Amino acid sequence: MTSRDQDAPVAPNPHEAMDDPGQPIQEIALGTSVNGTVISITGNGDASIPTGQAATIFKFTLTDTSGANVQFSSLDAEDGTTACPPVGSGNRSGQIVGITMHNNQTPKKAQFTDNNNNNPANGALNVSYQWEFTCNTGFTVQPFDPVISNGGRTGPIL
Repeated sequence: MTSRDQDAPVAPNPHEAMDDPGQPIQEIALGTSVNGTVISITGNGDASIPTGQAATIFKFTLTDTSGANVQFSSLDAEDGTTACPPVGSGNRSGQIVGITMHNNQTPKKAQFTDNNNNNPANGALNVSYQWEFTCNTGFTVQPFDPVISNGGRTGPIL
C-alpha cells in the first residue's frame, strides 16, 4: 500500500511489518542540488541490515532548497538485484512494505519498512530501490536509487 499525505489509520495488512517501539530505524536525510534545470537528490541511502536484525524502518527527510517544489512521487523496488535503478516500476519487493509519503509539510517525509525476513542461509539479499520525484514545470528531478543488503532473519519469522 502506498499513501500520500494520509495520516488516518489503515486496517493492518498481515504481510506488512508493524511498527514496534524497539524496531530499528534508519534515518536518511535527503537534499537537492540544482544544475541548470536538472535537480539531483543528495544523500546516502545505501544500507546493510545484519543477519538476525528485526525489520527496519527507513525514514527519509527531504530538505528542498531548489525552489522547484520537489516532492516524493513513488517508489520502485526489486529484490535480488543491485541494478540502479531497479528494472521496471512499482514495488516488486517482498522485503519493502508500508510505503508512505508526506509532501504537505516541511521538510517532506517518506518511509518504508524493510522486513529483512529472507533466509540467511541463502546469503545476503540485495534490495534495489528508487524514489521518484515530481517538481515544478521547467525542471527535471533525478531519482534517488540506493541498495539495501539484507542479512536475513534467524529463528521464527512472524
